[in-house]
Amino acid sequence: MTTHTAIASTAKGQFDAIQVATEKPGPGEVLLKVAYASMVAFDTYITDVGLVVVEYPVILGINAAGTVAEIGSGVESLAVGDRVTAFQPYGQGRKDGPKGTMQEFVILPTFQCAKVPDSIALESAATVPDNFITSFYTLFDQLSLPVPTAFPAPTPPPNHAIPILVYGAGSTTGQYALQLLHAAGYTNVLATASPKHHAFLRALGATHVFDYASATLTADVARAVGGDGKVALALDAITAEGTLARIAEVLSAQGTLALLLPIKAGDTVAVGAAPMHWELPAERNPFPASVTLKYVRTFTYAENAYLKDNLMPKILPELLASGLIQPNRVRLLDQGTFKERVATGLDLLRNNRISGEKVVVKVA
Repeated sequence: MTTHTAIASTAKGQFDAIQVATEKPGPGEVLLKVAYASMVAFDTYITDVGLVVVEYPVILGINAAGTVAEIGSGVESLAVGDRVTAFQPYGQGRKDGPKGTMQEFVILPTFQCAKVPDSIALESAATVPDNFITSFYTLFDQLSLPVPTAFPAPTPPPNHAIPILVYGAGSTTGQYALQLLHAAGYTNVLATASPKHHAFLRALGATHVFDYASATLTADVARAVGGDGKVALALDAITAEGTLARIAEVLSAQGTLALLLPIKAGDTVAVGAAPMHWELPAERNPFPASVTLKYVRTFTYAENAYLKDNLMPKILPELLASGLIQPNRVRLLDQGTFKERVATGLDLLRNNRISGEKVVVKVA
């Protein structure tokens, strides 16, 4: 049996390089030779606290970029040698546990793959899928904004001036949300981030940008919005107790908030001993009952049949080729062994030492 190397959590608080079988793709699947895989905070949640783990070992990583090595029967949209970026959501409830992209080869269904134009390096392409999918799914499914017939939108949507807040816009997900809202024709997009990111976020399409740590944040947002000083729609790209408290100060009592799960204690994406939640506990909910809370579970995006058929196979390649979506900035880890690179990435993420860029591990 042919095998290859993967990096997996092998027990709570432990990870290692392991050998796994190199499988053949089935109908509608491809075998991807992975060149780069990116890392997210969720990798630390799995490694450090065993979040969503059903059975060990659990291969890390949810994004990959590389070349198609083999195709299964019925595959017409991709061919051997195609450059693709791909999303492999961590399985929830699978008997053998989550399977990730931090490995030399990975089997993927074609609907989780997007062709990459030659103008984009594979290490950059590896930053895209999870945050792009999260942003698109949040905006055009969870927050119910109409999906444009084309990008850029030929005409502004009827509600183009509605105040929309992207909290944590300097995050990788926040950056894609701004780009998508701009391409869809929305003209009143508010963003919070550290001041060092403000100019960049304006370039991505933010109408107004605020320092999330400012003591005058609520008043600043009210002045920018006008009217009752409240925003109608909000996306929390951080989703921690501290961020929710600040959003509660500026969200309309009839507004809708999308929370990117899980909900963390404190004020950052870092994971620790404090519990994380999949729904907001009543005793910690700062919002009135009239506010609609949307709990965003990106791993279930393909339950939307339109997104399953179009988001990765069609929409993302077009947006990348047109330049309307730009990959995140890369923190490339290419020194040391495969395991050492992943160890460095986990350390960066668990200590919240990444801002406005994506950790990318060179695999092969």
